[in-house]
Amino acid sequence: MRTDDDVTPRLAADAAVTAGLLDSGRPLAWASGMMLLVTAVVWLKGHPVHLPALVGTVVMASLQGFLAQRVRFDAGIFRLWASRWHHPLAPAADLAAFDVRVGRQTPPAASVEADLAERRRGAIRLLMWQAACATLQLGLTVIALWP
Repeated sequence: MRTDDDVTPRLAADAAVTAGLLDSGRPLAWASGMMLLVTAVVWLKGHPVHLPALVGTVVMASLQGFLAQRVRFDAGIFRLWASRWHHPLAPAADLAAFDVRVGRQTPPAASVEADLAERRRGAIRLLMWQAACATLQLGLTVIALWP
């Protein structure tokens, strides 16, 4: 998977933009944690809650926390790639080394551009799942605490 000199800066820019977008998962994780904390404090102070919705809130917060860690990891990887890709062979070598290290067992893509585009789509899907879990957590929190 060789790249042209003209493509490498664009790949680095794409990786940097993806890292920046994935950083938006941090405020979601913080809001989810604070929402769970407030819910727990209100419940421990004796406010009546709907138990199934409270359990759903905890489950969604846990799932959102897992996804937040994964999104944070991906943001760091994309940021690293963006900072390293100044040589035409760097993207292909970095992607191959990453695949070996994490045990990724997918067939090689036709080009580095296609490979990075697939990885970007996957990372953004994780961010969307994280946002969906945080939204569901908010809805379940309202249901749990509604009198």
